[in-house]
Amino acid sequence: MDSNSTLTWRLSEKSRDLGWIIRWAVICGITALSSLIISDARPGQVVFWLANPVGAISLLRLQRKHWCRMIIAIIASIWTAKLIYEMVFDLGRVDIDGVLSMATGAGLEASVRMIEILLTASLLGRVESLSRAVESVSVHGMLLLRCALMPSVLAAPLGGMVWAIDHQGYWQLMALNWFTGSAIGTVAALPLALAVCVKHPKLAWKDVSDPQALFILLGGMAVVLWTGTSFPQPFVLMVVPVVLMAPRTNLVTTLTANFFMAGSMAALIRYGVLILPSTSTWWGDTLFYLSVLATLLPGLFLAVMSEGQRKTLAVLEANESNARVLYFQTPAILHSIDADNRIVRVSRLWLHTLGYREDEVIGSQVTDFMEPTAARHFKDVVIPASLREGRCDKIEFQMLKRDGTLCDVVLSAIWEYDSSQNPKICLAVLQDVSEKKYLEARSHYAEHDPLTGLPNRVILQDRLKMLCVHHARHGGTFAVGFLDLDHFKEVNDTYGHDAGDLLLRELASRLQKCLRSEDTVCRLGGDEFVMLFALANSSSELPILARKILQAVTGPFIIGTSTNACSVVVSASLGISVFPESGSEPALLLTHADQAMYAAKHGGRNRFEIYRVNIPNKGHRLV
Repeated sequence: MDSNSTLTWRLSEKSRDLGWIIRWAVICGITALSSLIISDARPGQVVFWLANPVGAISLLRLQRKHWCRMIIAIIASIWTAKLIYEMVFDLGRVDIDGVLSMATGAGLEASVRMIEILLTASLLGRVESLSRAVESVSVHGMLLLRCALMPSVLAAPLGGMVWAIDHQGYWQLMALNWFTGSAIGTVAALPLALAVCVKHPKLAWKDVSDPQALFILLGGMAVVLWTGTSFPQPFVLMVVPVVLMAPRTNLVTTLTANFFMAGSMAALIRYGVLILPSTSTWWGDTLFYLSVLATLLPGLFLAVMSEGQRKTLAVLEANESNARVLYFQTPAILHSIDADNRIVRVSRLWLHTLGYREDEVIGSQVTDFMEPTAARHFKDVVIPASLREGRCDKIEFQMLKRDGTLCDVVLSAIWEYDSSQNPKICLAVLQDVSEKKYLEARSHYAEHDPLTGLPNRVILQDRLKMLCVHHARHGGTFAVGFLDLDHFKEVNDTYGHDAGDLLLRELASRLQKCLRSEDTVCRLGGDEFVMLFALANSSSELPILARKILQAVTGPFIIGTSTNACSVVVSASLGISVFPESGSEPALLLTHADQAMYAAKHGGRNRFEIYRVNIPNKGHRLV
């Protein structure tokens, strides 16, 4: 259970029985009596009032429908504490009139104290981030401002009026002293009360009674009392033990020390050890008590800050442990390497994908698990570049599985640097794209000729159909060229089919170089190629383009390796159909281009022919 849920549980409104209400009222009364005993409780003097946080928290732990009983019980306990104190320490008023006067004054003061407690409880209940008050300095400071100073400011005029009526004093001085005592007492007691609420009281007591914590607490209190009795203005020295204690012990112990320090200063003032400086103004004593209040704040805020740091470190440690588990179990291929490119961590999926055990991987060079060419590329290029840039993205390479097979992956990685900007660790995320590569290859070969890499009949039909639709709608013209090699069978018969395949690959390359970027060349199969020509305005440019193609085909082809290479010369026949003169449908354009190609062959080969009706058996020979 975290602090937020714990605090919500400890301060949650619950139905309590009468015994619980009486117990908390008695605790509040004892705290009130203690405040009177340790403070200078002469009429109108500053009383370090510690009971407000106790009363406020008791109300917050109670359902609102039972608040009336709790309010009556708290008023009665404070009234009783006030009467007991005045009857024991002010024996001058023991007659009936004196007792009645004391009872009336105590009742009025208890009523105002109850108003102050209600204000504190109301403001405390409105703090949304109450649990963070014991671990955040900013939240704690705002809490003290709202729940300690504001109720004291609002109740001080009434309290000053009650004291002025009861003790025949100046209202301004009485109100100021009321505010000062309530503010100091609440600042001292409220943080401790909240800290106890965060933990179960038994756990809080365990923190304080820990031998080391108890030794530090008693030693700190001894220093506080020594400085308070040895120096006329000891405030700076008194705060030193609490400041030193905050980072070395737990929150409850430090806040207990702060609480006792406030009580010690009140007692030292009461018994004349700490003497207020003489002043000529009615508000002059307030400056002295501001020093007392300032003495409580450094240790208080440092304790809260230290607690926040301890909780943050605990959360970080827990998160780091969880991160290790999540890293290993995450459904992604992950590995981390150090500055020497050694693997320091891998995920379970990394091991499963490549087939290794963790002890075979940790401490090894990451390139040991790459295909040799990829390993050299990583050492020479990828890793140096990633160190310069701090990251690398979408690097494709092959990793080596334990069984010797290869795995296609895509890697993205980012480097973490230390404070001196030296590379510390690199986290790499890999994606297994073996299946994707396989599917892409299948998809590519479904639309492309596996021998030459050119688009095949599927893409040809699709592009030809789109061209027909586009030009029928928007006007313009284009042409279809059908090319067939002359006597290609003789090349296969003479040099073999492997030589024929080499020739077709080279021919495909030459045709692509001849055509423009807006043109398309496809292989239908065998030695048949179809080209789509984009024409700017008319078909007048076709003869020039056709002669360029035929000239590229007739250049010698070098077949074979350098030791047994041979030169082969071939020619081709090219038939051309033009949209829309030769037809406006894809199938008709192909048919007419094929007819024109055969007309070129019948005309003597190594020539081209543009389709027209009743085409003769002759073509344009390449000269």
